[in-house]
Amino acid sequence: MKTSSRLYHQAAAQIKLSPSLKSLVNSPSSLPSPIPAPSIATTSKLFDSIRARAPSELSRNAWLTVGTAALLTVNSPEAICQLWDYAGRNKEDAGVMREVGLKCISFNGIPRTINGLGALRSHLPEVVKQALPTKSYRQPDETNISRITSQSRALWDAIYTPHHEKLLDKLAASHPDLPVHILNSHYGALLSDPPNLPSPRIGRVLTSVIAITCLRAQRGVGPQLTSHVFGLKKAGIEEGAPQEIEGGEWLCSDEGATWVIESTDRVSEVVTGGQVTFGGPPGQ
Repeated sequence: MKTSSRLYHQAAAQIKLSPSLKSLVNSPSSLPSPIPAPSIATTSKLFDSIRARAPSELSRNAWLTVGTAALLTVNSPEAICQLWDYAGRNKEDAGVMREVGLKCISFNGIPRTINGLGALRSHLPEVVKQALPTKSYRQPDETNISRITSQSRALWDAIYTPHHEKLLDKLAASHPDLPVHILNSHYGALLSDPPNLPSPRIGRVLTSVIAITCLRAQRGVGPQLTSHVFGLKKAGIEEGAPQEIEGGEWLCSDEGATWVIESTDRVSEVVTGGQVTFGGPPGQ
């Protein structure tokens, strides 16, 4: 290590926060800590009620996706662990929840996904941890950039047609790199599944479910929520999309979208007690 670099690291290690600054950062009004989970009995009843309101043929991955995305958005890592326990404590469910949590970054940002997936990882038994894949499938390089760009437009157009071009122009007017980042960093690199991604694959329909769940739990983003409700319904007429998941046609219907939204509302109400933890007026 060069002398200047070593001195920098030594100096950085000595930086402290003053008591007043530390107190400000952690002031209770800023909600500095994650939301604690309700009792196991309460969350079990919550998850039972969500499943009971869906058709019996609907894939378990649907309610697992809604639960994971909603709990990540309201920032209750402890409740995410309760959801995995409720689901059956197996590696397949852990894999689904990891993929859902990753895709939540596009709608919630990075910190809440770090909280939720970190807590889930710590909660998993060692045998499950060892069974989960450790290979990355989303690293961009010269061999896949064209594919990522192509996938970004394919997913964007599928969700936003017939307003897809107009919306990109509007975003570019706000900042010329805004659509570039949204398309390539999110719609192409994250929300679209890489072709070689092993199971579990979230797929087109559940990706729209993630978007609806996150945006509904955030509050204050009605236009974006509306766009993704349309996106879910459009998935129902895309070739092959509804067949990705058991009960996909129902999930892409008005009834299915209603179930996603109302299930999200129920999770928010039970876990936060009606308190907005993301995107709403303070104290509401």
